[in-house]
Amino acid sequence: MKACRCLFILMCIIFVSSFAGSETIPSADPGWPRVLEKNGRQLTVHQPQVDLWKDYRELRFRCAIGVKTGAGKSEKLGVAEIHAETSTDLATRVVSVISSHRELRFPNTSDAEAALLRSVVDELLPPGRIVTVSLDRILAYLDPEQHSTQQAVELNLEPPKIFYSSKPAILVMLLGEPQLQPVVKDKMDLMFAVNTNWDIFYDTAGQRYYLLNHDNWLTASNMITGPWTPAGTLPAGLSSLPQDDNWADVRRQIPGKREKTPPVVFVSTEPAELLLTTGEPGFSPISGTKLMRVSNTDIPLFFSTGDKKYYLLVAGRWFRAAGLNGPWTAASNDLPGDFARIPANDPSAFVKASVPGTVDARDAVLLASIPATTAVEVSAPVAVAVSYSGEPQFQPISGTTVQYAVNSSNTVFIVDGGYYCCEQGIWFRGASASGPWTYCTSVPPAIYTIPPSHPTHNVTYVVVQSSTPTTVVYSQTAGYSGEYVAATGVLMFGAGMIMGAMIADSHNHYYYPPYPVHYSYGCGARYSYAHGGYYRTASVSYGPYGGAGAAASYNPNTGTYQRGATAYGPAGSASVRQAYNPYTGARGTAARVDTAYGSAGRFSAYNPTTGTAARGGYRSNEYGTVAGVQTNRGTGAAAWDTQSGQGAVVKGKENVYAGKDGTVYKKDSSGNWSSNSGNGWETVNKPQPNRTSTTSASTSTGSRTQTQASRSQTSATTSTYSSSRSQSQVSQTGTTSQTRQSSATYGSQTSRESVQSLESTASARQRGNQLSSSTSMTRTTSVSTSTTRSGGGGRRTR
Repeated sequence: MKACRCLFILMCIIFVSSFAGSETIPSADPGWPRVLEKNGRQLTVHQPQVDLWKDYRELRFRCAIGVKTGAGKSEKLGVAEIHAETSTDLATRVVSVISSHRELRFPNTSDAEAALLRSVVDELLPPGRIVTVSLDRILAYLDPEQHSTQQAVELNLEPPKIFYSSKPAILVMLLGEPQLQPVVKDKMDLMFAVNTNWDIFYDTAGQRYYLLNHDNWLTASNMITGPWTPAGTLPAGLSSLPQDDNWADVRRQIPGKREKTPPVVFVSTEPAELLLTTGEPGFSPISGTKLMRVSNTDIPLFFSTGDKKYYLLVAGRWFRAAGLNGPWTAASNDLPGDFARIPANDPSAFVKASVPGTVDARDAVLLASIPATTAVEVSAPVAVAVSYSGEPQFQPISGTTVQYAVNSSNTVFIVDGGYYCCEQGIWFRGASASGPWTYCTSVPPAIYTIPPSHPTHNVTYVVVQSSTPTTVVYSQTAGYSGEYVAATGVLMFGAGMIMGAMIADSHNHYYYPPYPVHYSYGCGARYSYAHGGYYRTASVSYGPYGGAGAAASYNPNTGTYQRGATAYGPAGSASVRQAYNPYTGARGTAARVDTAYGSAGRFSAYNPTTGTAARGGYRSNEYGTVAGVQTNRGTGAAAWDTQSGQGAVVKGKENVYAGKDGTVYKKDSSGNWSSNSGNGWETVNKPQPNRTSTTSASTSTGSRTQTQASRSQTSATTSTYSSSRSQSQVSQTGTTSQTRQSSATYGSQTSRESVQSLESTASARQRGNQLSSSTSMTRTTSVSTSTTRSGGGGRRTR
């Protein structure tokens, strides 16, 4: 643990010092093409075109390159085919790429000229140097059928209780029936509700409830039915709250202000959502559809003139109703087709990530499937504190051979007599229910049969990626954050009403951070591709700490309850418009579970030939996490960034492509294609299928093995950089002879790639660029925006 924390601190120091004094962090992917120059020589690298990203670690891509061997020399075009190891920083959406095999091809060049061109490339961009690329640009090329994605599971799609108000209102949501505990242990004069995120007190003498609503108090004789009215004199017990941090924020609001126009108070003991409009609903038509967006609400709400129904989106699930007061029914499986036709420039276009069959939904699943990895050192074990309320109690998980602890805040299981604990994305094995705990290198398969309807299903998304006698690497996908892929192919938050019922029925309140994956509703969970997952959009109307999950917590070690204010931060975790993951509490970063171990959930990519490793480093500020990349040789990974001193700049318009046939292609502003095989540009008149390559299906990972056709004209211009270095050298000029496997389909020099294939590549590039640009803009805007929503109620963030 000490070694891991030292690495973590060292990385923070490196990057805080690197970015000190700068308000804006330079982009690790500023755009394409990128030009490197030195002593009159010049290398232009065009945007990578991804063929395969095996296990999201091994990247195979092509890119067109242009080389000038000296001042005044003409540019020679070629194609670079690269196999590389990758390290993905999900917080900044940057992929560090380390080449392990690089092949350069310059058509129609002599051996001598090819050798000179290669030497310029090697000088300006040495083999093995780290390159940073936007994750969004890579994802746009991926075919989900050839890349592993989170497995679809059966989720509950039924609606929760939905309250509507056109006036200011608040939603008080409890985890089951109200449960009260004394503010001071064994003193029963003043009680407080432990299973809600609101500050609700019960005066036993006056038999009345008191609810703190931001800076004013409401009172009622019945917590559930109300009615809640402005409070006059507060009970004496509130004026004598304990003088500790646990109650500091409440003490500041005593006696509080008198509210002349109190909000409507809705109270629910089951999963619920609050639908607020500022006055009667207003409508804004969506071009090309029969949909109208309700424009005076913060929740995704639509009216279809086709079937005269309202449509509401919450936690990735769609519900419909004839009126805003309901009743609401499930609509995810038969959503009107107009939702898929919402224009990209419409303010509500983000909802297409939750519309089955759309490219946006596909992108969301791909992004959720990229693993975050954590490496731990076996020689530095971590002390895991597992606590129970009383003796450990385990119950069987239906349909499995697994038992889980029901009276612990930790996620602990019994499988075949062995004890297992998943803590912050790390698996541990214990000698008993209380340990001692060691790193687990083999998780029992039975763990992965836990159904999605169970609150501990999220641990099935944490696996042992690899292990050696000295290191264990664990990986997790978005499922660990409660983001599951439904049978509809849409990424949703939580398991729905089934899980909500299970937790509401439980009277064990051990949910202090990190909270288990609670039910889907009660925080206005909304998906944002830009922020990498689901985040809370719940306004202050949902409570002072932003949603039902942040209730009081019980500490079995001390026998006392800790309120959400202390456990969650006195002013809440995030302002109401900032990205916030309902499970992790992460704001303005990827929706993943961060970990205190290893490299904070991001693992290094290592090149065995050069001995160079890239590790993601980050610094934290009030807006979340920003990251850079450092190599273990002390050199910056952002070799493309002008501010890193590497001399790379972005120049010109990116319209050049590397063909699968080894030819360089260009698309002009009119949409016409031309090709360059070393003898200048020629017009590509019509699609010509590639008939010379042979493709056969291979492994289950979706990779493709190709039989390479003879390339007599280009064999002498091939340059290979490989970690195995097993190729036989056949001449002193650098020519190599090898049998090569690649995911790309290459043909002979006389073949040409079809226009259809080129257009597909161009489309992927365009989408990747749009995603990268919009993501960057959205994330930049969100960290500087803090707005209080209409609807009233709750404690505002400061």
